[in-house]
Amino acid sequence: MQEEYKHLSFEREELSNDRRPRDMTLPRADRGDIKAHAQRLMSGLSTAAKAALNQPNASSDGFILKLNYIGSLDFAHLHAHGVQFLSQEGKQMCVVFSDERGLATFMNHLELLGLSDSALTYRQILEALEGIDNWTAEDRSSWAIKNIGLPNQEKFLLDVELWPVETSKHPKRLALCNSFESWLASESVKNIDKVSLDSLLLYRLEATKVQAELLLNHRDVRLVDLTPKTGISYQQLNVDIEDIPRNIAPPPDKAARVCILDSGINTNHPLLKSSIGTSESFLKNPSPNEDDSGHGTAVAGIALYGDIEACLSSNYWSPQLWLLSGKILYKDPHGETVFDIDTIETTLIHAVEYFHKEYNCRIFNLSIGNLNSPYDGRHIRGIAYILDNLARKLDVLFIVSAGNFGGSESPQIPANSWKAEYPGYLIDDASVIIDPAPALNVLTVGSLARHNSNFDEQRYPEINALSPASENQPSPFTRHGPSVRGAIKPEIVAPGGNLASPMRHADSQWKQDKRGLGVLTLHNEFVGRTLLKEISGTSFAAPYVTHLAGRLLNEYPDASANLLRAMLVNHCNLPHECVSTFTETERKQYSKSNNNRELPREIAGYGAIDEDALYRSSDNTVLIYSEDVIEDDTHHFFELPLPASFLRRGNATREIRVTLAHTPAVRTTRLDYTATRINFRLVKGSSLEEVQLHFNKLTKDDYETRNDDAAPNRTVSSQIRDKGTVQSSYWKFQRRNPDEKWFVVVTRQDRDWGKALSMEKEAYALVVTATDRENMEANLYVEIREIVRVRQQARGRVRQ
Repeated sequence: MQEEYKHLSFEREELSNDRRPRDMTLPRADRGDIKAHAQRLMSGLSTAAKAALNQPNASSDGFILKLNYIGSLDFAHLHAHGVQFLSQEGKQMCVVFSDERGLATFMNHLELLGLSDSALTYRQILEALEGIDNWTAEDRSSWAIKNIGLPNQEKFLLDVELWPVETSKHPKRLALCNSFESWLASESVKNIDKVSLDSLLLYRLEATKVQAELLLNHRDVRLVDLTPKTGISYQQLNVDIEDIPRNIAPPPDKAARVCILDSGINTNHPLLKSSIGTSESFLKNPSPNEDDSGHGTAVAGIALYGDIEACLSSNYWSPQLWLLSGKILYKDPHGETVFDIDTIETTLIHAVEYFHKEYNCRIFNLSIGNLNSPYDGRHIRGIAYILDNLARKLDVLFIVSAGNFGGSESPQIPANSWKAEYPGYLIDDASVIIDPAPALNVLTVGSLARHNSNFDEQRYPEINALSPASENQPSPFTRHGPSVRGAIKPEIVAPGGNLASPMRHADSQWKQDKRGLGVLTLHNEFVGRTLLKEISGTSFAAPYVTHLAGRLLNEYPDASANLLRAMLVNHCNLPHECVSTFTETERKQYSKSNNNRELPREIAGYGAIDEDALYRSSDNTVLIYSEDVIEDDTHHFFELPLPASFLRRGNATREIRVTLAHTPAVRTTRLDYTATRINFRLVKGSSLEEVQLHFNKLTKDDYETRNDDAAPNRTVSSQIRDKGTVQSSYWKFQRRNPDEKWFVVVTRQDRDWGKALSMEKEAYALVVTATDRENMEANLYVEIREIVRVRQQARGRVRQ
């Protein structure tokens, strides 16, 4: 049996280079007859302004205009033409605000554009414009409004997002809120709640259909949406368990605390009660200790024990984490598990800040999803935006579920059978991830199947129901990414259950049968022999990762959320079964049509976590890590402490894994979303001096910028991984050269609009694992530790 050791920390080289800027010249639009172009734009502006005047509004001096453009548009200088940038709403579309005076300036500049001899500043902005329109009711309608429609009730709740003018405390924002709230009162629209953040202004309103139409045409409204629907569905199951220990020992006093934000936890459950740190309700009425839904207790059981089937098999129950329960969902009189009438965003902010302040909680599990908010490929909003902000502000790790896909009626998916149409629908537009899964500063978890035989198939010889997926294939209900600009989502998959299609009844194969196909967890209504139940859903894959994250924090209590994310993803492998789920032809066709993206990764991300080396290194698998801060437009260099024995020329498989995580500021009004980009490259060279020449701004004329070396040996390209805030890849080698040196180069670049939102020094975590499994004599840990020690001593002497 191999020895196990604490993972090693290491430091970057003292050298820090200024980043090489890209040589970019924005192309100007070739308009030909510029006078005709200007006249067309003036006509569009006049029509849009007249339409805006007929829209309801809270203040009469503002216009919202939609600008379509070609090529690139200089958002920073739009104000020179009398309009203020509000938001980028599509690849070639932005929204601007203007008052009467600004509108006159805009029209005047368009007139000057048509004059060949006019001295017009920022002329290229107007040349790039393709058309001018106003923001319409169609634009304001969310996916849920378009696909589900308004509720068929006299009065109903809506989430109404206004254009986030200025920042949350700015006088213009306050004036907008006051004016809008006065308008609501004048129209008898009930104001339930409000969230005002720098790039999110959201109201929860009670309205009639007539009032909803007014909101959909309101000049100041950005988006009208149905209120969140959690989408929780599960099958309860009584499990015959007679010998469960009744007095489980509590976790160690200093064990990590994980918070379950859900429907509450039954704190009296025999397998939970010794591990409950506190239980609080963030609702108005229900008791914090009640879990009438059962969802929270089921999630908590997996978060506490991980693989409950393994615990049951050995009858060994040893909690290593403290559970904190935050009740944010409850069961309504109709049996639905729902959010409070206040916005879920407000509730989450309150709950997370409470548990962080009072209990120093660092890890939060949110197995919730808004079925009414599938990611549209454009803006991140709602719960996801709140989590991204809280993750950065508080340095906490959120683990969220990808959401469950229960089929679609328009279009009909599956049309005939889950089994017959699996796995094709897994990548359909209808099964895209739902809020808050697209959030970038969190870990999103999809689901893998574990079992494929339901109760009837186990008991009867006849064919009753067949499951589409086998062990380690994507669960038939899991949802797919990507997120913003192609960021990998979900990042991780874990066991979450399966479903089966009835096979003996005509026209019923689209129905779901989950009995016996889920994961084992705890029953909220335990009596006698009902301590356990089985259940399916991505909701129960997420807490498995939460369990691993909590145990990791036990081992490394000073780790940042960035380091926890990086360590977890660094140990992920894409299951072979997830790859083979799709044929080679399907994978190639998808890659060709989607800029070389890998089809299995859209569903399974970086893969499932290999727990063998997660917590400790060994003689032949060694993890080293570093936490640092980096300035804008800068490179950091890390020389990997790889010994000659690892880089030997002999033919044997070796592996290098590199993962980086950071938590940037975000803004909903930009399609880029993240204010700064931090990424890495793995390169080799004879020395640090030689490598840095390829990144130094002063040597850009003589040395080409380096991308990853050994690209054919790499799993995830830099072009794909760079899009996320946790980025990972690994390289497999057969032969190496003991004389070569390997470096990780970390680079930061702020977006122009993001400089004001970003810190002077942004934090990141870097994790590298070296593996040499085929060397039976490997003493890799001792060798790497010695190299790290010698380098630290040398740096110490230099600093003295």
